[in-house]
Amino acid sequence: MNNILQYKDKNIGILGAGKSGLAAAQVLTNSKANIFIFDDNYPRPTCIHKSNWLNYKLWPWKQLTSLVVSPSIPTKNSKKHDAIKLAVLNNVKIINEIDLFFETEPKAKIVGVTGTNGKSTTVALLYHILNFNKIKCVIGGNYGYPACLINDPGREGVIILELSSYQLDGTEKLWLDLASIINITPDHFDFHETFEKYVASKLKIISCLNKNGTLVINKKDVFLKQKINHQRNSLYKLLKVSEKVGKNFVNDNDHLRGTHNSINASIAISLAIKLNISKDQIKSAIKSFKALPHRMEPVFINNKLKIINDSKSTNGESTAAALSSFDNIFWIVGGIPKSDGIGNAKNFLSKVVEVFIIGKSANYFEKEILQINPDLPININVTLEKATQHAIKKSTESKLNNCVVLFSPSAASFDQFKNFEQRGNQFKEIVKTLLNMGLVTK
Repeated sequence: MNNILQYKDKNIGILGAGKSGLAAAQVLTNSKANIFIFDDNYPRPTCIHKSNWLNYKLWPWKQLTSLVVSPSIPTKNSKKHDAIKLAVLNNVKIINEIDLFFETEPKAKIVGVTGTNGKSTTVALLYHILNFNKIKCVIGGNYGYPACLINDPGREGVIILELSSYQLDGTEKLWLDLASIINITPDHFDFHETFEKYVASKLKIISCLNKNGTLVINKKDVFLKQKINHQRNSLYKLLKVSEKVGKNFVNDNDHLRGTHNSINASIAISLAIKLNISKDQIKSAIKSFKALPHRMEPVFINNKLKIINDSKSTNGESTAAALSSFDNIFWIVGGIPKSDGIGNAKNFLSKVVEVFIIGKSANYFEKEILQINPDLPININVTLEKATQHAIKKSTESKLNNCVVLFSPSAASFDQFKNFEQRGNQFKEIVKTLLNMGLVTK
């Protein structure tokens, strides 16, 4: 457990008791700090002592040294949490748990990866390549360990940080040897208020690069290149990579199917090369890589049918990548729509045979899809169980070869599920039950 000596006997507030807040509480308690923690939305977790759980309105603000804010709570928006206002009023330093991690002064090389879509697949593939080749490495941040719980693997090791726009927006002490912005498309307006602010939070990763650090981006991303050129300086190196790099390494790995995964792989491979892994070592590693859960995850495959769990696709751009990867698709979609609905997925409806809509916004999705393709058969099933059963039945009865039942919601999950993980896990359980019932021939 990390011990940050400078916090001994200091009064620290922690706003938010989710994964990041509780990790910060662990580290600060281990550092002998006096912590005050509160969350507006949850009762006191059992791991937090009663004396530490106190409404922020009752904190000794005049005596607080720092306020650690969970990533999901905006610190720079026009509508600020009252605790943020109190911190500003009392000149209390506002940080997040990423900053706590960097106060441990890690010695390993540090790689930061951000982007709207593809972050987790990219960092997971990079981790797999490094781990396969016996390089000490740890993943943290938005995926893996909360950053402040990472144990530094030392000068010969690598720390890979997946960084969300929320985390980048709130951090003040982040430095990186290598970084990548995979892509930037509209998302998270509820947090950032405008697309411009969202873009700025992603681009912040550039200012966190050490002198002579390297930023890796997709060579074909015109929007990203334009944005980077506006703030280009000579202190870091810019590496533009082609998706062909990924295709040359991936070959027939089904877990990295699709153009978007070729880009993710190209970036991970380029970062691995910068970390002195040879091309032959990378090729050997990629053979055994498997997709992360809920991200284009193959659930079932036979000669006629593939069933794919892509529950992580919570926006149109991500679903567009999934639709573009297959033909003869029986598409399960729905949930709480983002501001642009199915977005770029509209461009791939020609690949869809039939649509099965779930969630409370079913009529919204039906209307949006029919505006683009009025002849596309649509079924409003509402529940995931009914939609999955219906889609599998229709696909197995179809005379088409190589059908795909694709669960790629293009929407948030909160109308019916706690999060995309719960949604994806339920989909897999439903498929497993249907297979056991003999609805699909194995």
